[in-house]
Amino acid sequence: MNKIKTKLFLLIFAALIPNMSLAVNFASIEYDVPIDYSKIDKNALADQANLLFNHFEQITDEEYRKKYIQALLNRYAVLSVMDPSDPFYFTRLGILYDEMGNDTLAMSNFFKATNLVPNYQYASFSFGNYYYKRGYYRKALYQYKLAAGIVSPYSYQRFMKMGSVYEKLGNFKLALDAYKSAYQEQNGLELYNKILLLEDLNSKNMLYH
Repeated sequence: MNKIKTKLFLLIFAALIPNMSLAVNFASIEYDVPIDYSKIDKNALADQANLLFNHFEQITDEEYRKKYIQALLNRYAVLSVMDPSDPFYFTRLGILYDEMGNDTLAMSNFFKATNLVPNYQYASFSFGNYYYKRGYYRKALYQYKLAAGIVSPYSYQRFMKMGSVYEKLGNFKLALDAYKSAYQEQNGLELYNKILLLEDLNSKNMLYH
């Protein structure tokens, strides 16, 4: 998706919500006037948000990623109000606030998602990423365990992060198990060499149990 398509998304969004006035300051969303939700096509808005988010996930340049956050926050904030029983929208908001480094709002939305559906794998996985990035490895591991069974591509990422956490905590046996599971999902030379190294350490009784 190029920049023209992104601008087109924003124009469509504005047309869908004619009575809505948003003030987004990357910390909160305030509504200057009441929103007439009857004017909003929820499915169309969700499709736009998810398409834009899928592209957002593929961007590696941090500055370029920031350009998408406001538009995504607008959409998912509205969707979370329209359907407050769906943990998916709160999870996406948590991910976006995490991206911005807003710990308070990121945690608030992750907790909303997990309180709505305690075994919601996507929220647990995303919450695990939140803790992992901040160095809270035991909390991250707890969330990753709750995300067991999450589908690809998140399943591969989950196993890799768990392997990394176990390495950091000194449990190389479980790190090896996690990396082997990741390799079954997506093989690669670097991961293969890491597995060989851990297996070699294990054969020499150098692994910590």
